[in-house]
Amino acid sequence: MEYAGRGDPARTMALLWDGAPVPRRGPRQRLDLPRIVDAAIAEADRGGPAALSMRALAQTLGIGPASLYTYVPGKAELLELMVDRVVGAQPLPTADAGWRTGLHDLATSDLAVYRSHPWLLQVATSRTVFGPHVLARYDAALALLDGLGLAAVEVTGCVATVESCTRGAASAVVEAEQAPLRTGSSDDEWWERRAPLLGERMNNRFPRLAALEEAGAFTVSDSALPYTLQRALDRFAFGLGLVLDAIQVRIDATGLPA
Repeated sequence: MEYAGRGDPARTMALLWDGAPVPRRGPRQRLDLPRIVDAAIAEADRGGPAALSMRALAQTLGIGPASLYTYVPGKAELLELMVDRVVGAQPLPTADAGWRTGLHDLATSDLAVYRSHPWLLQVATSRTVFGPHVLARYDAALALLDGLGLAAVEVTGCVATVESCTRGAASAVVEAEQAPLRTGSSDDEWWERRAPLLGERMNNRFPRLAALEEAGAFTVSDSALPYTLQRALDRFAFGLGLVLDAIQVRIDATGLPA
């Protein structure tokens, strides 16, 4: 797990909010900070954040490591720039169609980003990246619940719960997407080798499980995708619906019109 906030605070905040300083003298620089961050994101997409190094990134960019350090002091600062840039590429949620649609859009957008950049799941969220895009997105999420009568701690708690639900579901979705490549076998191949062996051993020992299976508890909504991936997506949708229903109960308890 990678942790944000391990770099120099002053330099990190300056890069996040002001960008890399442009030297007033000397030859024009070949690179700029956005290009460096984009290249780092691409490297992390391929190998994860642990595989990203300043030396490897410099080689990708066609410069020496010393030159790269003139833009970014180290990997710790770079990681925060990467997170903020990825967040900045997402649309901000709006309450135009109501708070519920806004939070639903927030969650589905976040899920899409986790699937595009799985390394984000390896960046701890306990210490926030205080970048302009991260804070703008969070502020927009909080604004979805304006004027609904919720206490301040309820507003932040509702948004945090939606984000936690999404991150947890995203982990299952990404695992399912990566399983065939990581294991060398498809869902069907995996199941076909185990189903007969499992059936022999279960031998009606688990009646509740069998009854629920018979009733369709493990049916997925679409057979076009691999089973475990579709199951993870269905459980995300189900879990998000439960969370939004719970928020609705909180809002209804205030007695104000939603």
